[in-house]
Amino acid sequence: MCDQPVIIPFMCIKSKTTQEVREAIHKIELRADECFASLGLLGHHANVAVWSLLVGAIRVIEEQIKIYGDNCTTFDHSLINVSRLLPVAMKWAVEHGKPASTLEHRRWTPTLDSSVAEALGVAHHYSTFLICFPMWHKDRHEFELISPVRVRFTTPGSPRTRQVSAYQKGFRPKEGAYKGQRAKKTDQKPMVRQLFGEVFQNCRETGPVRFVYDDPWDLWRALLPEYEARVDAITRRDALLSLGTYTMGDFKQFYAAFLAVCAAHEFLCSAWEHNSRAYPLDSSLLVQTRSGWITMLARLSGIAPTKCAAIIDYLTLNLSLPTSRLLDLHIQPFVRLDHSTLAVAPQFPLHSRMDENILRVCSILNPAAFDASSLEKENEMRLVLEKSSLHPIQGPIALPKATPDIDLIVSDEASSTIVISEMKWIRKPTRPIETVNRDADVQKGIRQLKQIYAFLADNPDHLRSQGKLPRPLNEYRNVYYMLVTRDHWLWIEPADGITIVEFDVFVAALGKQGGLHSTMGDLLHYDWLPIEGRDFTVRFDTATVNGISIDTQAFYAH
Repeated sequence: MCDQPVIIPFMCIKSKTTQEVREAIHKIELRADECFASLGLLGHHANVAVWSLLVGAIRVIEEQIKIYGDNCTTFDHSLINVSRLLPVAMKWAVEHGKPASTLEHRRWTPTLDSSVAEALGVAHHYSTFLICFPMWHKDRHEFELISPVRVRFTTPGSPRTRQVSAYQKGFRPKEGAYKGQRAKKTDQKPMVRQLFGEVFQNCRETGPVRFVYDDPWDLWRALLPEYEARVDAITRRDALLSLGTYTMGDFKQFYAAFLAVCAAHEFLCSAWEHNSRAYPLDSSLLVQTRSGWITMLARLSGIAPTKCAAIIDYLTLNLSLPTSRLLDLHIQPFVRLDHSTLAVAPQFPLHSRMDENILRVCSILNPAAFDASSLEKENEMRLVLEKSSLHPIQGPIALPKATPDIDLIVSDEASSTIVISEMKWIRKPTRPIETVNRDADVQKGIRQLKQIYAFLADNPDHLRSQGKLPRPLNEYRNVYYMLVTRDHWLWIEPADGITIVEFDVFVAALGKQGGLHSTMGDLLHYDWLPIEGRDFTVRFDTATVNGISIDTQAFYAH
């Protein structure tokens, strides 16, 4: 770099810096943005480059499975990281590579191997830049210029803030009453094992790392009930919820069929490697024309082709978006190779939260349907609580104009305890920068709870006069004002009796035997949060692209 930025020997947010420093950081950012320019992958046709990046990502995932297995937090994080960096590299290939050519064959070669490894490595490092710089521009990261070509970013906050961040990243306590439990993988049914064996016996080798098999309809149909049950178990929204031209129930049935196809293919690829000692990279992707996908999944799922078409279009990655707005392959697993062909890396949908993901896409492509679906969230949360709670529940309860409604009251006369709750089901951020708006939603909930607190402090007999409580609020020994949030939250220091807890933990707490006062006391010890040094660690990682390095905090399993 020609200009030497001013070195700042202390941590600082953007708004507290000088214009000179901001310009210096801007030059660093611009230089990092050019990191793709020398990639060898850009010498390949775009459709071949995109195909090869997907194949290379599968190879990375399979290597991670061999090291960690496929049912642990470490693997979850690896898969998420690959899912997010892959669209960045694919966008480089589409925008800066050679035009797509249908004359090119999709074959894994040593040249592609090295080009993909290079591109994925650069995208892996650059994805850290895509997180840190936008967050710095929003004053959410502090920075320190360590040298003219190196910046250190730190997320400010207390140890409790890091605990909450770790919780939202999937870390759970390794011991104690709140020890995290992962669901164990179930064994295949004898009939499914038999069908897998029959299909595998008919697989045909067509190259050193390539095999083919006929569409295994009997196997797909045998797998379908298992994946219908899995999809049903993780879906938290009502089946009748409208998503535009189809319902959540339609989507669940479609996705169960999609997962059955993905699971069969992933298993057959692994079996082929086990028997031939070479993973079938050329065949690792599921590749079909768009019309082929629609026909196959409509037939397997029983969902109308027009609805399947709409769902597939929603689940197809849009590489024309700015890099900063690209979704990931858990959310949109279909990738367009050319004008008519769609590819799927099956590992991503098999490890996704499909109900959350379709709503994320809906929030972008069909805001009206998403907004309508959001209106049902509070009632759906309350229904979950009513089914689980051992204590009486009421809500919503209207308060006089200008004061927010009380979403939920939980009462226990025996322990003279009342819980007054504001509930928020906040969409998980798709990208880190979205946490700014999601955090604002949490803060809004706190402000509403403070208004409720102030009104009831001035009018302690109001709930009794409305027939909601048998006595005035100030006659109860224990009154809790609690913000209960689902899917996203941040640490709020308790003040004036106002606290914050996570919804699933709140549900579990209300389902336990014992007085409500002791239950709430236990919940507010926050022993359900992971502990730094025992359950997770935070350390600085370094990412380098185009001669520019940034250090940033990363969470690891301890």
